[in-house]
Amino acid sequence: MRTSQTRMEAITTNLSNLSTPGYKKVGTSVRAFQVPGQPVGANELVTRVQVDFVQGNLQASSNPYHLGLQGPGFFAVEGLDGELYTRRGTFRVDDQGVLQTDEGFPIAWQGRGGKIDAVGAPVTIDGSGVVRQGNNNIGTLRIVDFDRPDKLEQIGGGYFQATPETRETPTEAVIYQSTLETSNVAGVEELVNMINVQRSFESATQMMKMVDESYKRLNQAR
Repeated sequence: MRTSQTRMEAITTNLSNLSTPGYKKVGTSVRAFQVPGQPVGANELVTRVQVDFVQGNLQASSNPYHLGLQGPGFFAVEGLDGELYTRRGTFRVDDQGVLQTDEGFPIAWQGRGGKIDAVGAPVTIDGSGVVRQGNNNIGTLRIVDFDRPDKLEQIGGGYFQATPETRETPTEAVIYQSTLETSNVAGVEELVNMINVQRSFESATQMMKMVDESYKRLNQAR
């Protein structure tokens, strides 16, 4: 029943982010292990939540600051407590010329980045992340990957943090301007999963009721 509850929470999170650009769905895996110090057969179930980093579709956008990634990797952004990583490329430029996320986190650059004139010449961003405005080279966006992305810590909002178990590696991801990566959640699949989880939970509930009634009859017989 606890496993079904965890699975349902994961499905609910996926469905609520069905239209969130760059969102990576979460799934669950269940493992049984022997409880130390208990008789043989006393097993415990552990449900692990994990992120599925399968590529989402790339969808055209009319916004030149919307960026999509093709291939494994992340945009690096400057969070409040250090660098964060995301594939949600809904960026914008503020009145100070800073390229940033919807939440106001500045985009990280390789080396020193420049300012973008919001009313200046058109901005172009090539596949490797080089940003130019007219003849002016603004800088190169910092795109990173990790040897074990499954060990990244998911902190919500489509952002991840590095952990001691992750090591930064070069990325071969390609950036597409005026493009957004869609969520990799399949709505129909999640709805089917939800129905299966509900049935599993109901079956477990009925079994618990049967066990409880059996104990009651046993106690009454005594």
